[in-house]
Amino acid sequence: MKIILDAMGGDNAPDANIKGAIKAIKKIKAEIVLVGKEEIIRNKIKEFYGKEIEEISDRLKIKNATETIEMEDQPTVAIKHKKDSSMVVGFNMLKKDEGDVFISAALLAGATLLVGRIKGIDRPALAGILPAYKSQLLLMDCGSNTNCKPINLLQFAQMSTIYLRNTFGIEKPAIGLLNIGTEETKGNELVKE
Repeated sequence: MKIILDAMGGDNAPDANIKGAIKAIKKIKAEIVLVGKEEIIRNKIKEFYGKEIEEISDRLKIKNATETIEMEDQPTVAIKHKKDSSMVVGFNMLKKDEGDVFISAALLAGATLLVGRIKGIDRPALAGILPAYKSQLLLMDCGSNTNCKPINLLQFAQMSTIYLRNTFGIEKPAIGLLNIGTEETKGNELVKE
């Protein structure tokens, strides 16, 4: 497996991303490609570990990207104008099958604009695995969409079912709608509908 990692994205980037990648490379058998400003990544690795990246692992690589998308940038505008940003380069690598998975702090806008949606799905959703007693708990659309419609909630449930079945072997997962109560009168209009 080849993991593409946006080294420049996130609150504590690139430091936290580089340190996380190096911890991961020691525990997993995958290849990790750090996407970002190569000179900065190399200097940080030297600063943190006193070694060149090639000395740490032959499964750890760098893909140079000369631009970064800043927190104040509007995602859709930045993706269109910063073609050599770490996020755009990473998504394009994924799209060209140059990796199996792409990890970035700002996935939703880039995934939708550059990779595209699943046919028949109106909106993508972020999914988070939560600790649960005896099983896996998947929180679908954990903060990525605003102003959903009932069809979006239905599609999130369908995607959750497929994910849990294919990833964890749960043939008939229980699907629920997170709400402020179980009574039909509780919740906002979207949840009621």
